[in-house]
Amino acid sequence: MNFAVGLKPLLAEARNMESLEKQLICPICLEMFTKPVVILPCQHNLCRKCANDVFQASNPLWQSRGSSAVPSGGRFRCPSCRHEVVLDRHGVYGLQRNLLVENIIDIYKQESARPLHAKAEQHLMCEEHEDERINIYCLRCEAPTCSLCKVFGAHKDCEVAPLPAVYQRQKSELSDGIAMLVAGNDRIQAIITQMEEICHTIEVGQDRGVSLGATLVVGTWWGQGSP
Repeated sequence: MNFAVGLKPLLAEARNMESLEKQLICPICLEMFTKPVVILPCQHNLCRKCANDVFQASNPLWQSRGSSAVPSGGRFRCPSCRHEVVLDRHGVYGLQRNLLVENIIDIYKQESARPLHAKAEQHLMCEEHEDERINIYCLRCEAPTCSLCKVFGAHKDCEVAPLPAVYQRQKSELSDGIAMLVAGNDRIQAIITQMEEICHTIEVGQDRGVSLGATLVVGTWWGQGSP
């Protein structure tokens, strides 16, 4: 089964849009960034609302904006790279907005809103049946095809499904797979954080033990040497 030449630029454009969309996903809410978008010192981006949620969770005693008390600073870890982000009394509102990402989001939404179906119908035409558009998907051959190819052509003995339905199913499966990977990564990062805290506690305990041991040695020496 061969396709019209116009299929290639259309698929390339679709891949570019999907690749761009992946770059615009917030690692917290797993949705496209919601403006305003803030950039962390480690150069990763977050929705400001999501950044504030993480910051508040890490600093439950921090006073929010509008409070009569003067807020102090706080810190939290970047969900993407675990870099520690230290904030002043302004909290996440002191972080710089990433206007470039916000502009890219606007452009992406404008491009996504364009009527692509009419454009697809112009390009996704079967080369073997020039007047037939590609509208079904051969499940056995794993290839898009047209209705005449199913009735009279190479796919007449194959099981087929509507192309939009197959696209939505595969997209859903891919999204579920990504969500599982992200959830697994979050659990691993939580374990790493827990291990870091345990190591820190052990180090503090060792330092205190050394200090206490030195105090006992000095005290013993002083007691033996005193009249």
